[in-house]
Amino acid sequence: PRRLSGRNVRKGYPKQYPLDRQTLFGINTMGLMSTTAYYLYTAVLMMFITDYSGIYSGVPGKAAAVATTLLFVGRLWDAVNDLWTGYLIDISPRTRWGKFKPYVLIGSLLAGILGMMLFHIPQNFSNFGKEVYLYIVYFLFMFAATIIVTVPLTSTMSADQEVRAKLISWPRITSNIVGVVFAFFMAIATYLGTKRNPNIPLTVDLIVIPFLILSLIGIVMVKEGPVTEEAKPPRLRDIGQMIKINHPFRINLYFTFVGGFVWALLTATSLYYIKYAFGVKNLGTQSMYFGLLTLITLVAGTLISQKAMQYISAIRGVQWCYLAMAPFLVIMFIINEIHVIDNPWVFYLLIGIVMTIAGAQFVPANLIIMETMDYNRLKLNAGMEATINAVNMFLQKLQSGLATIGVGAALLIVGYNAQTLEKASHVPDNLLQSLGVVLFAIPAVFSFLAYLIARHYPLQGAARDEMYAALAAKRVTNTQSSKSK
Repeated sequence: PRRLSGRNVRKGYPKQYPLDRQTLFGINTMGLMSTTAYYLYTAVLMMFITDYSGIYSGVPGKAAAVATTLLFVGRLWDAVNDLWTGYLIDISPRTRWGKFKPYVLIGSLLAGILGMMLFHIPQNFSNFGKEVYLYIVYFLFMFAATIIVTVPLTSTMSADQEVRAKLISWPRITSNIVGVVFAFFMAIATYLGTKRNPNIPLTVDLIVIPFLILSLIGIVMVKEGPVTEEAKPPRLRDIGQMIKINHPFRINLYFTFVGGFVWALLTATSLYYIKYAFGVKNLGTQSMYFGLLTLITLVAGTLISQKAMQYISAIRGVQWCYLAMAPFLVIMFIINEIHVIDNPWVFYLLIGIVMTIAGAQFVPANLIIMETMDYNRLKLNAGMEATINAVNMFLQKLQSGLATIGVGAALLIVGYNAQTLEKASHVPDNLLQSLGVVLFAIPAVFSFLAYLIARHYPLQGAARDEMYAALAAKRVTNTQSSKSK
């Protein structure tokens, strides 16, 4: 069938693959389990372990140390797991359902089951037994999340930037359904339990099961595209060649690694700050407000960036986002140093601006990843989409793990003990100021550094146009060669 270009989409041509209704429904829902998994290990898991899991209860700082070590060691394990998994996916044969679709299906199913197991720690185990249980289940859970390769699958559907922007944008907006639910997470858990002992395991079950079902339905409805069919499976030595030759990939890694800490630190730290700045008893309500703010800002940012991609390049969008976040983070750090931000509306206003800008970065950032995949096909004629995606996923997980270390360090410095602080009449300012360094100051530095690095991305202007012209010519040559045979 005739493929759609961005120009055809704007002119209102009939919506054919990949913008037909069935494909759009599938692509909008197939990543819901991946998003759910992300929220589980970034927004809920650490607080569950430190405050509500029952592990080393009453021992100051011990549960925080367990959570910090677990999440960091897990990311180190991902360093090996992500890379070899991505390579194995790339060299695996293309099935009747495609190369990437079977992995997305299996990964989603396993992530759902293991995600629920992660929050059902057997209480009759010893503290050491609970640690072992957490490590085993968490490692398997992160492996399952790794093979949900939705970005490589999406990249096969079209090479047009505007079409890709639409394919990326709407799943991002749909995934905010998960964000809405997690906005009410602590409120639901409190309703199912008590204010002092919210029922987090049951809440996780009630969230994971429906999103898992929707994900599986969406995956079945998606048809993998033809863009990468002509690429040959990579050899092991091609990974070294890719790192050497694919300059856009390397630069993207640098600024993605540095800039990704902004969102990772915001996600890992905000809930602790809200809990103690606005009152422990208000955590359920305030976390709901923060979750709704996250939803609104991500949707707004995504819509803004989708529209912007019609007028500017992806790399320009990323650069502007990095540069715009830094001043607002600096302002929040200065305010917090002078006087702790105990007014939630001041906090939500300023952090909401930062989160909107961060949300606007999602579409162009993913378009750049796809550009590096396209560049790889041009230079090496090797399909390494899963390997490139795995490296980027590893960076996200490593950022989350290092962000957890930052939060854990701030908690350990002040001798964090959830049971004691929840009963205290006054929360020490040094706790909130320590969290403020991790939440505001460090992300401001990383944001500006990422902007400086992104300025060196090579596929800008004429260089990008030349790459896609060469790819189009190469595709025509390969097609003619196949027909002659």
